[in-house]
This record gives sequence, structure tokens and C-alpha cells, in this order.
Amino acid sequence: MEIYFAPIQGFTDYVYRNAHAKYFSGIDKYFTPFLRIEKSEIRRKDVSDLLSSSKFDNPTIELVPQIIGNSREDIEILLKFLKNKGFTSCDLNFGCPFPQQAKKFRGSGIWEKPEMILEVFDTLRFFPEIKFSLKMRIGYSDVSQTLEMVEVINSFPFRFVTIHPRLGKQMYKGDVDILTFTKLSSEISHPIVYNGDIVTTDDIKKIENNFPNLKAVMIGRGLLGNPFLAENYKSQNHDIDIIRLTNFHSEVLNGYLQEYNNSEFMVLDKMKTFWTYAPQSVDKKVLKNIQKSRSLSEYQAFANIAMSKKD
Repeated sequence: MEIYFAPIQGFTDYVYRNAHAKYFSGIDKYFTPFLRIEKSEIRRKDVSDLLSSSKFDNPTIELVPQIIGNSREDIEILLKFLKNKGFTSCDLNFGCPFPQQAKKFRGSGIWEKPEMILEVFDTLRFFPEIKFSLKMRIGYSDVSQTLEMVEVINSFPFRFVTIHPRLGKQMYKGDVDILTFTKLSSEISHPIVYNGDIVTTDDIKKIENNFPNLKAVMIGRGLLGNPFLAENYKSQNHDIDIIRLTNFHSEVLNGYLQEYNNSEFMVLDKMKTFWTYAPQSVDKKVLKNIQKSRSLSEYQAFANIAMSKKD
């Protein structure tokens, strides 16, 4: 079964993606955080992140741009850009739960407006050069919102559909709704990818055993907490290579130093997010000291302690 690295705003930018692909194996596809329209043009930061991504050393790994939008105009701008830059794949975000997007009926919020979904799908048909996939929640406020749109989803030739079995309004709270995932995955005619609450190799195996026909699982927070997770699953080896982890951390740190022109404040702020989803095995006092660090040298000292004890 394939493993996809989920896009997470503020975390999986090109510095992190490129470093992860360099030091760890097991990922079949990386996805960019979504490109969006602001003031009638693509947000410059999103463009910079996408175009700064280097080609992975392993040619079998695919980088998939993700977009978010709810109107013909916005989707056309985004897709014309991707087409002109030579991208032939694109992931459509109908899953982002964050209020900044959902309140504008984008991401998971679009499930509140079926007419917008129809407009977006119709726009995709004008770009036959691009192969589309869909990432979705099971609705925003009620599962009926997606169950009633299965026929519409099936009418478009998505190469796969990724389902996170929570409502948008839940954010990441509460349990995943496996019953609704089961129903949707059986009714949607496209290959299905599971996403949500995967943090261990046992979690992957459980999903694989319960849904043997899945195309892949998509993992976000679990891989941020344990960057070895995909290769541990595929190799059946649970070892953690501290030297490789340290080199990966240094690659990310040096990448941000270059990206932010050696601005200690900005780099320190970015590196603190590196530990947001740290596993429970990392001492909480050390994590607290990382977040309280006032200089990169202080940060590095505590980060070294955290990595030396990581399981």
C-alpha cells in the first residue's frame, strides 16, 4: 500500500519536504499546502513554495500541488498557472477545516454550497492535461452533505479520493467516523485513500486490514512526529537512526536560515514548530525549554537533547 505525506499549512513547506525526501524513504507522494487566491491573484508565498521545490532524488516520488477555491474564476487562475508551469497533477482541497477558509465556503466549507461544488467540477473539465485528485472531509456540518454528492463525485474522473472521516466543524476533535468512511468508500467509484489519526505503524496496519482495497493512506501529523513512520511500515523495521534524524534536523534548520536570510527570530520561530507534534517519548520539560528558547544556540542545545532520547 502506498503512503502519501499530507500537506499541512505552516509545516510541510518546500524546505521540510525536500529534507524529508532526502533523508527518509517510504513516501510515494508529497503534497504542497494549498495554493489560494488573494485579491484576485495567487498568493505569492504559495507560488514561491511550489516553485522552490527541487526535484526529489528518487524519480518515483511525485510532488502534487494542491489548490483551494470555490469559484470558476479562482479555479481557472490556479489551473492556468499550474498548466503553464508544466504540472500535470493537482489535488483539490475540499477538506480544510480551519475557519479562515471554511467560513468563505472553501475547503470543508464548500460542502455547505453544492452549487459551488458543481461550478468547480465543471471548471476542471477545461483542463484535460491535468490529472485531478480530491481531498475531502465527510461534510462540514453533517455527513448528508457528502453522501448526497456521491453521484457528482463519481461523475468526474478523479484518479483517487482522499477521505478524512471527520466533519469540518470538528477540526481535529472527537473520534474519526469509520462508519461514514466505510459507506463513502464503498459508494465512491474512484480509488480511495484514508487520512486521519495515523501515528504508528500499527495504525497503518489496522486501516490496511480493515480496508484491504485502499489505494493508500495519507499521513500528516504522524509523520511530523515520526519522520521514519513510512519507511518503518514498509521495511517492518522500527529502529530510529539518531544520526539520520540529526542530519535531517540540520538540513531543515539550514534551509530556513537560507530562506529567511539568516534572520534568527524568523528561523527560531519556524524551528519551534518542528516539535509541535513531537511523540510522547520526548521529555515535556525539554519541549517546554525548546519553546522558551530565545536564541538559536539555546534552541539547538535543547533540540539535541530531544533528539538523543527520541524513540
